[in-house]
Amino acid sequence: MAGKKVLFLFSLVLAVIGTNAVGELRILHSPDSLKFQGSSGTQESVLKDIFSASLGLSVEEDSEWNGLSIVDPFKTPEAVVEVYIDGISSLGNVENSKVKTFPLKADEYEPETFQMLKHRINQRFSDGSNTLINVKLSDPAGISSLFGDMAIPKVSKQSLQHLKQDQVEEDYSFLQDLAVLKAITEKVSSGAISPDNSVDFYNLRVTSLHALSDYHGPSSMQTKEAKKLLVSALEELSRAFVQAYDGAVLVTAVTSDIEHTRRARAVAAPREFKLNDDDAYSVDYAAIFNIILWFGVVFAFSLIAIVYALIDMDPGRDSIIYRMTSTRMKKDN
Repeated sequence: MAGKKVLFLFSLVLAVIGTNAVGELRILHSPDSLKFQGSSGTQESVLKDIFSASLGLSVEEDSEWNGLSIVDPFKTPEAVVEVYIDGISSLGNVENSKVKTFPLKADEYEPETFQMLKHRINQRFSDGSNTLINVKLSDPAGISSLFGDMAIPKVSKQSLQHLKQDQVEEDYSFLQDLAVLKAITEKVSSGAISPDNSVDFYNLRVTSLHALSDYHGPSSMQTKEAKKLLVSALEELSRAFVQAYDGAVLVTAVTSDIEHTRRARAVAAPREFKLNDDDAYSVDYAAIFNIILWFGVVFAFSLIAIVYALIDMDPGRDSIIYRMTSTRMKKDN
């Protein structure tokens, strides 16, 4: 009995964690018109409002998060860059004092940030001059159309302490994404992007670190080396966008481990709540239940009505039973 209680509590804890997965919002660069302060956490569903407010776009409702202040509403950034990293809760310790980090509750399994930003930008700007990029670094089709003539880079030979690109597929996939990220940085630095007084939004998604962390372990030396390489690449990307937009850009990195926590809940919960075949409900259970329930209610009220009617009945006048069995009726027959 004690073991079942432990399993139940363990499943309950996993369920709670699964709906409150831990992540991180990292501000790599923000212009002087924005001020990120404090260390209070926020929800992933609020990111679209944070980015919208940063660009000077109207939001549907006020957020309770006080980590962002608009210092100068007339000099809001011209672009927002979000690098979304699946499968990890954090990129590690922050070595750059200018970088701000905020805890993030991943309350959305598939973030709607890009679609909402795209909708709000198109509502305000109807000339179609805005640059709206949403691409996975592991998607060749998306990468090839990113800057028109951008080719998919190859993973170059490099000296790594723990990652083995020639032996482990997960390592190679991550290094491939890293090569793509560096190629994007080179494109931005070469002048592929220039300010045009139109609001832009870039959403770049890194998915390969998730598989690498699963394969080697979240605390392994391989995962730590991969995070270090990614942080360095993000700093280079941030510098390239800052130079391209003359500083009028917000560059962020978002991490989320909701994939891991949802998977843990799905695996652990059936240990306690798995039903036997004899106890399983059929697809018609709801319909049969409602039929029996309401038939029982109607039958009960009908029975009560009949009983009250019989109580108030006059046996000599109202009842055909008394009439047919009376002495007078028998004489007439």
